[in-house]
Amino acid sequence: MLTLEQYKKMNQSFRKELIFHMGCDSGFYSEFNNMILAIIYCLLADIKFTMYSADANFKYKDGWNDYFLPFCEEVNDSFHHKFNTRAEDPWFDMHGLDRWRYIWWKLHHKQTYLTFDLFCKFRMASFSRLHLSEPKNGMEGGLRDIARQIVNMIYRFNSHTTEEIEKLIKPLHLPDKYIGFHIRGGDKFVEHPFEQCATYIQKAEQYSSLRDAFVLTDDYTIIETLRQDFPDWHFYTLTNSFERGYFYSDFQKKEGIDKKEDMIKLFAAMEILRESEIFVGTFSSNPGMFLGMCLDNAYGVDYDKWLLW
Repeated sequence: MLTLEQYKKMNQSFRKELIFHMGCDSGFYSEFNNMILAIIYCLLADIKFTMYSADANFKYKDGWNDYFLPFCEEVNDSFHHKFNTRAEDPWFDMHGLDRWRYIWWKLHHKQTYLTFDLFCKFRMASFSRLHLSEPKNGMEGGLRDIARQIVNMIYRFNSHTTEEIEKLIKPLHLPDKYIGFHIRGGDKFVEHPFEQCATYIQKAEQYSSLRDAFVLTDDYTIIETLRQDFPDWHFYTLTNSFERGYFYSDFQKKEGIDKKEDMIKLFAAMEILRESEIFVGTFSSNPGMFLGMCLDNAYGVDYDKWLLW
């Protein structure tokens, strides 16, 4: 199993480099899941993984280090804010001095990839079927197994974040054993049709007799529905009664401490779900994809098996 120290040493030994723009344009777990895939791709291809997160959409001060312990080299060149996109080469939208600045940077970094250079490669269907029967740079097994190893290695909160998470979890007085649910409302319908609350309960009852559950949701209406329709269950949540659906565009309007509080609450909820006996959610959501990396006992109401989403 690859340790963090082994990874750092190996990563520094590669000549080619990817500068991954973390927190570029999507929700945190979309960004994080794609970063995990990028790290795996780089290890397979002997490419050094470097991060740029100075302008991360989840930051309140520094970026990645606001919440997590460092695991790789970071760059702070403002070039990456404008030109290091994840979707496509920005060349065709450039004019005047921007084009010259881009050309100059490319000429002086011939061994360096930007996020869009590799993004489609680690998002390909063939990459989702990755299976290493023999070790390669410390990795072995299928994509989900390898992803879990990388998550365990780098998903490490700093001390301040850990303290803030514990402050949120302790007052819930969670039982020792419980089921975890992620039921998304808000703008999720853009990616995949909504599933009815009963579908989640039915799936959970197939695998467990537990009737205590923690629910991660962005819409308190879902909590009200669950408590009304399933009175023999006991539901816990960190969702406030005034929260009626998450929309990414609204989150991006927040700044500083407000954004930090939202992120800490999300991390706390995800930590609770990681400790659940079984998790039921949607693999077509990025929290579901992430938890599917972390847990064996993760079940989808949309897809039978974990998948690259």
